[in-house]
Amino acid sequence: MSLTFFVEDEMHGRIRRFADDAENSFLNLCRKAAADGSVVMDVIDPYTDTMLNYIQLDRLIAELAKTLDGPLAPNVRTIAQEVHKAAQEAREISGYLFIQGD
Repeated sequence: MSLTFFVEDEMHGRIRRFADDAENSFLNLCRKAAADGSVVMDVIDPYTDTMLNYIQLDRLIAELAKTLDGPLAPNVRTIAQEVHKAAQEAREISGYLFIQGD
């Protein structure tokens, strides 16, 4: 199982794509965040698709910023920073972050 991320514009045109690492670091981070009470990262599922709109992106950006302030393994920090950047990018263009599960 693996997650693939797409930054989409407001018409769902795909601007860029990237994927979680081989260890599923972002997916594992989401599972931990869900157990800790996340309000956004808990909806990211490896077996289905997730599309985050501008309201959800604001929440994801805040959750990831808080997560990035704490201690993280280097590989987890790298993918979390990439998702944070993608969420900000999508939000700036009033677009979406589409997360494709396996």
